Amino acid sequence: MRSVFSAILTIALLSATSMAHEYWFEPASFFTKLDEKIDLKLFLGEGLKVEEEMPFKAAKTDSFRHYYGGSRLDAKNSVDESMPFYSFTPESEGNHLFAMERNWSYITLEPDKFDAYLKEDGMEYILEERRKLGESQKPARERYSRFIKTLLQIGDKRDNVFKKKTGLKLEITPLENPYSKKVGDSLTFKVEFDGRPLAGRTVFADNRDGETISKQKLVTDAKGKVKVKLDRHGVWLVRLVFMQRCKTDCDEAEWESFWGAFSFGVK
Repeated sequence: MRSVFSAILTIALLSATSMAHEYWFEPASFFTKLDEKIDLKLFLGEGLKVEEEMPFKAAKTDSFRHYYGGSRLDAKNSVDESMPFYSFTPESEGNHLFAMERNWSYITLEPDKFDAYLKEDGMEYILEERRKLGESQKPARERYSRFIKTLLQIGDKRDNVFKKKTGLKLEITPLENPYSKKVGDSLTFKVEFDGRPLAGRTVFADNRDGETISKQKLVTDAKGKVKVKLDRHGVWLVRLVFMQRCKTDCDEAEWESFWGAFSFGVK
C-alpha cells in the first residue's frame, strides 16, 4: 500500500508541476536540398522531449503561412487531420520561414497547479497580481493561444527571410540569420507583443543534441532582446509564455496567455 501511495503522490506532483506543454515545428532536418521533399511535423512535449505528434487541425488554425524568397504562401488549406502537419518540396534556395497562429483554448486550474505552472514558466508577475486581487486561493480560468514559427535552410544561399515580421501577436524574431552561425556563437532574438518590445519577460532556449537536452533561462532587456549562446549542435527552440488579465470577451476566463515558439537547427 505504501508503494502504491508513493506512486500516486509522484504522479500528482508531476501533474502539478508539468502543466506547460510546448508545441513546435520540426522537420527531419533543418538543412535540406532543392527538390527534396520535407515533412514538417508539429510536436507536443516539454523541453524538446517529444510526447506526441499533432495533426493539422483546420478549426484550431487561424493562420499558417510559408515565406521564402519574395513569396508568401497561405498554407492553411492543408487537409484537416493530416499528419505530418505539412509537406512540401522546396523550389528555391535560402530561408524558408513558417508562421502559425492557433486560436483560443480554455482551461481551469486549481490554485496550487496554477501557481506551479506560473513559476515553471517564469510568470511570477501573475502570482503577484493574483495576490493583489485577492485571488491567490481561487481556481484560475485561463484561455491560451499559440504563435509558432520555424526556420529551415534550403541549399547554401543566405537571405533575409529569417527576419520577416509575420504579424503574429506574440512574435519571436532572430536579428541575425541562424544559419550563418556555428556552435559557440551567440544569436540575438527580439520578442514583441502587439508589435511592441516585450521587456523583462522570461524566455527559455531549449536544445536537443542527440539524446542530450539542455535549457537556458533568459530575460528580455528593455528593447525586448535576449542573447542565446549556441553552445550545442542539434535542434533549438526559443520560447516563452506571456500572460495578462483577460481584455475582452472574458465570460469564460480571467487570464489569457500567449505562447510563442521559434525552432531552428545548428550544425
